[in-house]
Amino acid sequence: MTAEGARFSLAVARALETADFSIRHVAPGNHRKLYNLVRVTMSTIAPVDSFYLAFLRDEHMLVIPYLYDGHEREHAGFQTYGPNGLTAWIKKNARTYRYGSDGGRLLHRGHTFGDHERLSRDAVVVPLLESSPDGQRVAGLASMLTYQPDAYGDEAVRAFEWLARRTMRALAREREDAHELAGLASGASRTVLTHGSVPGVVEMVSHALNAMTVRITAALHRPDDDAAVRALREVLEQCEQLQTDIAELLLAPTTEGGDLLATLTPREREIAGLVADGLTNEQIAARLVISEKTTKTHVTRILRKFGVRQRSAVAAKLRPF
Repeated sequence: MTAEGARFSLAVARALETADFSIRHVAPGNHRKLYNLVRVTMSTIAPVDSFYLAFLRDEHMLVIPYLYDGHEREHAGFQTYGPNGLTAWIKKNARTYRYGSDGGRLLHRGHTFGDHERLSRDAVVVPLLESSPDGQRVAGLASMLTYQPDAYGDEAVRAFEWLARRTMRALAREREDAHELAGLASGASRTVLTHGSVPGVVEMVSHALNAMTVRITAALHRPDDDAAVRALREVLEQCEQLQTDIAELLLAPTTEGGDLLATLTPREREIAGLVADGLTNEQIAARLVISEKTTKTHVTRILRKFGVRQRSAVAAKLRPF
């Protein structure tokens, strides 16, 4: 198999082809499964004792939606990074870091992961690249380490780089598809879920927890223990997916500045301006020649999208504009 100029052995080629097929069939939004496929595939090629996949949030924060350590899935989350550690090096150089290049000095300079009582004996960290107006930029990084020395040869490194590129293509395609679907209804209102949208986060978490509750309740009423175990395993997978989803909310743009107005339809922007000027629903309806009921519906949507309860808060949100 030849992938972008890199030739692989038959066993590695088959592992990557299987991964490619699986990635193509991952449901949109199921990023936990996507990231897990990368780790599992690499585990068939080389030893992987710890693994994480992370994205840059800003100049100081690294969001980690997937972290695996010692055969257990760890909690997703985030951490800060400094100017002299491995993350900053990957961001600056946009190329793969290999443990053997410096004996692991750069790897152990910043935050550690894996077994803190043992030093890794080999590691590979690859950049996650995405397209930008200026070419390609580093959006994040994927890292695997092992406590076995000299475990990652050239082929394993190239396979990891190939999977990183394939993962980023899958994420880019997902965003493109979502954008096209959002544009099917011209001028349609679309709720933007971000880490600054508290109602949106609450709605997502509540929906997920409700689904888990339903599954657990059903499992408790099944006399078949095997069926109950299967149901509870499904709940566990949902919990892990929810952890990834919540962590990735930190990667979404905030609904501040120009992005805030982008969440409104043209009519909602017009009404928001009148609300900010202090007009009542009756006055707005008369000025725009629409019913008061329609005006009230628009105002309710504006308040929800702005994440506020009082009409007076709309003026504060629009003040920068």
